Amino acid sequence: MISLKFRGWLLDPYIREKHAVYWFKTMDGDAVMLRERHRPRFIAEQAKENKPEDLVYLFEEHPYVFKAEIVERYPTLSRREKKRVVEVTLDLLEDTKEVLRYAERLPEVKEVYNTGLVPIQWHLSYRSLPPSSLCEVEHSRGLIKKVTVLDDDAAAPPPFKPLIFITSDGWKVEEIKIMDGDQNPITHIQGAESQVLEEFNQVIQEQDPDVLITDSPTRTARKLMRKAKYHDVPLQLGRGDEPYRGRVIIGVSPYLDTGIAGLSERSRFTFAPMGVSADWEAGKTIDSRQCYEAMRLGVMVPKMKGGYSSSHTAWELVKRDRGGILFSPTVGIHENVAALDFESMFPNIIVHRNVSYETVHAEGVDQDMPGFMGSFTREFLERRLRFKHLRKQYPPGSPEWWWCQQRQSALKLMLVVIYGYSGCYANRFANVRVFQEINRQARHAMVRALNIALEHGYQVIYGDTDSLFMKRQGATAGDYEELAKVITEDVGLPMGLDRHFRYLVLLNKSTDTQMVATRRYYGKLMDGNLFYRGIELRRHDTSSFIKEMQTRVMETLFDAESINEVHERTLPEALNVADRALRDVALGRVRAEDLVISKRLRKDVYEYQSLQPHIVAAMLGEDLVEDESCFIFVNTETKNPFTRVMPAHMLDWSRKAYDKRKYTQLTRRAAWNLLRPFVPDEKMIGGVRLRESRLDMHF
Repeated sequence: MISLKFRGWLLDPYIREKHAVYWFKTMDGDAVMLRERHRPRFIAEQAKENKPEDLVYLFEEHPYVFKAEIVERYPTLSRREKKRVVEVTLDLLEDTKEVLRYAERLPEVKEVYNTGLVPIQWHLSYRSLPPSSLCEVEHSRGLIKKVTVLDDDAAAPPPFKPLIFITSDGWKVEEIKIMDGDQNPITHIQGAESQVLEEFNQVIQEQDPDVLITDSPTRTARKLMRKAKYHDVPLQLGRGDEPYRGRVIIGVSPYLDTGIAGLSERSRFTFAPMGVSADWEAGKTIDSRQCYEAMRLGVMVPKMKGGYSSSHTAWELVKRDRGGILFSPTVGIHENVAALDFESMFPNIIVHRNVSYETVHAEGVDQDMPGFMGSFTREFLERRLRFKHLRKQYPPGSPEWWWCQQRQSALKLMLVVIYGYSGCYANRFANVRVFQEINRQARHAMVRALNIALEHGYQVIYGDTDSLFMKRQGATAGDYEELAKVITEDVGLPMGLDRHFRYLVLLNKSTDTQMVATRRYYGKLMDGNLFYRGIELRRHDTSSFIKEMQTRVMETLFDAESINEVHERTLPEALNVADRALRDVALGRVRAEDLVISKRLRKDVYEYQSLQPHIVAAMLGEDLVEDESCFIFVNTETKNPFTRVMPAHMLDWSRKAYDKRKYTQLTRRAAWNLLRPFVPDEKMIGGVRLRESRLDMHF
């Protein structure tokens, strides 16, 4: 029998009847489908008074069981001594629930293990074959003979071709907008349902995408297929004879958040196909990886029962669970400030301090054997840092830069969640002391870093969880980097110079200017770029007018050679910028399209209970693109919530029909949020002291 070989990326694996089906995207750009026999399995542990041989006999008697055999597995993550248990293999996936019910009824069975994941996950886990990975495949007559996972550390994602399509709301399909992966329009189909579906099917066949991206993918796909069947249109969302499979179908939001590069990282991490794991909540991604790692180490994977493995008094919780540490910011403007950051602090604590479910006890951390959590955290920590550093080799905004950014961002999220999930009550391997121990060591590292900085003559003006903001007159970037090296050597956790500010403004709270605000600051870097956190400019739902105003205020404020010049010259000029913006919006000089507010909808519009402005706009608009509601305020003083806002696409752009009072308030607050360390009262923003009550604020 002749065998063939190719190299390609695993695009869409799934279980169909007796087989695991794999769709690969080859290096030549072809889509290839191959199969191999699938037989699901699980582990059964015998009750104390029974022997594993007893279970073998009982399971072999069941007609749906292919075989039952004695194997040796570790009962816990401590992996001290293996136990003889029974591995049960079934012939068909559809029989799994019946055999599991049979096992649970047997008094001879104490517990069953290695269950609870999507069936294809278990199959891929036993094969050590992560989706989206680059593989060398040997096959014959449509059947896989051998698959080898290859190293694939390139910045570029798998060459999966994306296609975005947005259908009209409601049950009817009378419009479909189609775009490429960069959101460039391809075509806009309108007309009768049958015509729209036929043209859409033709576009899919011509474009031959690997990834279909749409709103509410499962619901949309089912709606389209039902409509196609009703109109006798041979719509094919999948490939070959598959109605859905052979292509991946995902939501718009996951795609826009991380791109194909980030989604492929998530798929590899979870051992779940991209279309399955794209919108999983964070905890589920960690649970999936932990199940694979436990199985790989020969540990029986318990059911998802929840509950902590230890109990604490209230006083013990106060002593142990203090969370991250915060050094209050010194409000105001500062010069020559460095932000030193512990690189991937929590994952590094897990890896370098051997913190894991089975190693952390009331007495401390057991160092006798490598921890379970560190065994897989290390791999993805190193991968994340590789892409983070590789990103610096490419021009910002280039495709390569974005691929590295999407990969490292997706990995960063999962690494952070490893830490957070360690204290989750629903964790299969829960040990809340792990979460507490990571926090304890993080606090200790921050305090030690603070003291080292003070010993070297630096003033620490802010600290939050894993980063310190400090300054010293005349200090250079080299001085800050040298300090980071000293801290790294002393603490044992990597720290580096994250950002070097020419100027940095630390903010106080808008609700009480006597109180400091955390994670709210902005500044000008040494390279001339602006950097900010916690202000309107960072928010997705801020109008372009306010974003532009805040940018101009910051640029004006920092156009100085010293802090004295800021106070004497550029601060009054920045106030004038805010004054002009207020005057323009209050007098109706701003284009309505520049005041559009965009908010993302996380669920179907009619599932919301409250009539917030963006919900009302979505209800009025009935034309949502990418799960977003775009609107402007037109009259917030009316009692009827449906007349307070208007969807953006319904506006007549030739008229400046917006609520001047509301947008004046929003603009003043946005300006004051930048300038409140210098201006004690929000009402002082606005040089002309507009008397809003005397203005006719509405058309």
